[in-house]
Amino acid sequence: MALANYDMILRDGWKFHHGELDRVSEMPINLSHATSKAGGALKELDMFKEETVWQSVRVPHDWATELPLDKEAYAAGGFKERGTGWYFISFRLPEDEIGDASLIFDGVLGKCEVFVNGTVAGRNFSGYNRFSFDVGDYLLENEENSIAVYVDARRWEGWWYEGAGLYRNVYLQFRGKSHLDMEKCFVRSEKKDGRWMVEADLIGIGTDETMQYRLCLTDKKGNCIGTKTASAKGETIAMPVENPTLWSPETPELYTLTCTLEKDDEILDTFKAGVGFRLIEWKADEGMFLNGKRYPVKGICCHQDHAGVGAAVPDALMEYRISILKSLGINAYRCAHHAPTETLLEICDRQGMLVMVENRNFAVSEDVLRQLSSLVYVSRNHPSVFLYSLFNEEPWQREDRGRRIAEKMRAHILKLDDTRPITGAQNGGLLEKSNASDALDVIGANYHLAEYDSSHARTPNKVMIGTENCPTYATRGVHATDKDKQIFANYSEDWGDFSESLTETMHTAFYKPYVAGCFAWSGFDYRGEPTPYGWPSVLSHWGFTDYCGFPKDHAYLLASWYREELFVHLFPHWNHTPGEVVRVCAYTNAEKAELFVNDCSQGEIAVTDCRAEWRVPFTPGTIRVCAARNGQTARDEVKTAGAPACIRILNTTPDKADADAHIVNVCITDADGTVVPDCNKTVSFAVPAGTLLGVGNGDPNGHLNEKANSIPLFNGFAQLITTADAVTVSTEGLPDAHIRL
Repeated sequence: MALANYDMILRDGWKFHHGELDRVSEMPINLSHATSKAGGALKELDMFKEETVWQSVRVPHDWATELPLDKEAYAAGGFKERGTGWYFISFRLPEDEIGDASLIFDGVLGKCEVFVNGTVAGRNFSGYNRFSFDVGDYLLENEENSIAVYVDARRWEGWWYEGAGLYRNVYLQFRGKSHLDMEKCFVRSEKKDGRWMVEADLIGIGTDETMQYRLCLTDKKGNCIGTKTASAKGETIAMPVENPTLWSPETPELYTLTCTLEKDDEILDTFKAGVGFRLIEWKADEGMFLNGKRYPVKGICCHQDHAGVGAAVPDALMEYRISILKSLGINAYRCAHHAPTETLLEICDRQGMLVMVENRNFAVSEDVLRQLSSLVYVSRNHPSVFLYSLFNEEPWQREDRGRRIAEKMRAHILKLDDTRPITGAQNGGLLEKSNASDALDVIGANYHLAEYDSSHARTPNKVMIGTENCPTYATRGVHATDKDKQIFANYSEDWGDFSESLTETMHTAFYKPYVAGCFAWSGFDYRGEPTPYGWPSVLSHWGFTDYCGFPKDHAYLLASWYREELFVHLFPHWNHTPGEVVRVCAYTNAEKAELFVNDCSQGEIAVTDCRAEWRVPFTPGTIRVCAARNGQTARDEVKTAGAPACIRILNTTPDKADADAHIVNVCITDADGTVVPDCNKTVSFAVPAGTLLGVGNGDPNGHLNEKANSIPLFNGFAQLITTADAVTVSTEGLPDAHIRL
């Protein structure tokens, strides 16, 4: 097999060692000499290849998920001390000539040093950027090769749980002498003089005038609707497209542009990019327009960790997370506070989700500008990406030096991509004489709603957007706040003292015409930053869904503001003490709502700010709400659950034959199929063939082993993430449940 145009995914076969490796006790001159030469950089490590010091792992891998919680450790980082670690893998290459080879890391959490066959191939200093090294000259054909990675995760970049290690994909990319630069090729759609165009900047390496590029644009059915050939000179290639179906979050229509490098009818290399035809305009006093219509940004901020796997999120789990957000009416995703993986952007392209990507570090050093370049290269071929964000809540944002830094970072982005506006998430300083927002195309504000009008008056030619808003405390399944226990009700009445309420935020985001919308904080609970609380809370309390992605009741208040179609959600559960007066609430975008208890009306009332409430004495049975708007009705109901009788399993994995993980949600129901809301029984998982990647239940105060094969339900639910094709779930006193995945 020829190695040209071949990608080797380095997923299985890795060995991992947490901590430092022992070094030789003595350093004789000959060994000192050897370690200073090519291929010898690791010779001083005594036990580098001894099996006893290594564990087998699968990449992506986040070693921090395996560490015990430590009450005395860094609270913002999730009460875990990450330390250092080593990864090692060996592999054999075919006999063919290697040619050009790149070792690519989508991200390594911690400062890292990479060795290929005992030689330092390169170093990286941020955990969030994709980076690569040319390694073809270090590799051997038809022999064993090795890659070792040393990761120092002792220093944090963010004030949240970041994970540790090779938490994103790693792969080798082999190409022939003449090939396309996969990272730097740039494809986009633009509308010029009323006509849609696909434009491609194809970057060739080792190309000459005897070669040509051939482009073919296909629709989602695979039909070729346009072709173009051009000389491989590196000029922009433009292809007109007649009447394409436009891309939007509601209709994420994707085309594919296939670009080949050819010589004498031989294909030397191929590059593919998804193309979405969409036109975004920013109008200072009207907000954002998508495809000619005003389009409110109904956004959400998200960190990237998840129950059971930490920051090492499989592709299928990313699909699951985006689908949950979409179901709540969310149309925009903010990567908080880091560059995303390209896989996430591909998912958002397909599912229909606008994305604001964000650089982690605010500086103009060579390292940070390299990170910024990586962010642009990962993002610019994706129609989902609609905003670049330079920073988040930087202390220098209110100073002239902050403006200067932002100007230089903005200029750096525009050299690589001038098709998208640039913002920053600024929490204050918007009214200072010279501040970072002066360098931005779109004014981004975290909180500080009272400054919006004054800020817009200061810069009336710019649109504003709420880049971070309304972090509200809520615990899934809880309907009475107990701050001593650090649990919070779902009535949207407790929010960060640095913020404003969800309702205040929505009135500003959607009723002020110069505001394009907002990004609520946050989509999911995440490990770390339990602000202002501490132990025993090890997760934040601000997610609209919990750490597993199970929606809190509070999520449906956001959905009532975000969703267009008539919608109603009724809570709490209906298992209480007889005679207890219960606060019943409906979140809805209707105009009025009527509550029934066992078919007895409790009165129809007007809906105010997407909520209607009643206080009624509990009697077992069914509560039901009927919500009405413009002659249409929507209903929801909650039933009293009986004793636990059955384990229910739901496979929520996206329908893909090659899914890299399965997400299995578990609850316990009564004999009639009603979920028992206060059931906290422990469930055990048997995965006879495959790997258990992790478990979770969403408890923000839980101190459980996320790599165990059992876990208690938390307020009725738990989750398993696995690569197995079958799972058996069991619990004491109930029949086992089985599922094929």
